[in-house]
Amino acid sequence: MSAPRLPGKVVLITGAAGGIGESAARCMAEEGATLLLTDTDEERAARLAQELGGGAAARAHDVTSEDDWGAVSEWTRDVYGCVDVLVNNAGVFLAEPLTETSLEDFRRVLDVNLTGVFLGMRALAPGMCERRAGSIINVSSVAGLMGSPYLSAYAASKWGVRGITKVAAKELARFGVRVNSVHPGQIDTDMNARQREKTPELIDRLIQGVPLQRIGTPQEVAHALVYLACDESTYVTGAELVIDGGTSA
Repeated sequence: MSAPRLPGKVVLITGAAGGIGESAARCMAEEGATLLLTDTDEERAARLAQELGGGAAARAHDVTSEDDWGAVSEWTRDVYGCVDVLVNNAGVFLAEPLTETSLEDFRRVLDVNLTGVFLGMRALAPGMCERRAGSIINVSSVAGLMGSPYLSAYAASKWGVRGITKVAAKELARFGVRVNSVHPGQIDTDMNARQREKTPELIDRLIQGVPLQRIGTPQEVAHALVYLACDESTYVTGAELVIDGGTSA
């Protein structure tokens, strides 16, 4: 049996109650990490933390709230003293024609997907810089690498995540803090299932455009997150790790 890849690492995952966040939590727990799980669904996140054990903890968290991020930062210091890895995973999806996307919906998607990432990095990067070590992983999307119809709000948010990741990587590198983005394609999550119910023809068309001719699993994304979190990737920063079955190739 191989040695754990994240022994002693304290990992904070946002949007941890389901989908990619839940799978990342499970994979990282198996690799020896201590997990701090946040989500708007506190009950579901708490059940996952209890199931994983190993000192895992959970709390409610609105990633769009500056006050909430301040409270989460204090909570992490109180519980474990530091965070070694931040996974900015919380996000929402919207597929609407450009001319039918409301300003309210556009702003909501950017607020969760992009502002939440900005606030998370701003809240936890100072502690990492002080210790001169840390890994920040921002979950973007294949939609942050290419254009796709009906994804004006979502693509704008995910291109923004891609850009802010590169800026932060350059700024924080001298402090020993790495910042990378991951870019999943079509992944079998609850969010994908809800969109399939709403626009089945769109999701089917997107899957047909995947060279590997299948939808990905949350576990396949989680494995990439483990790599960027662990010491195997200590010379990797500002990178874009694409998990999309060849869609953006």
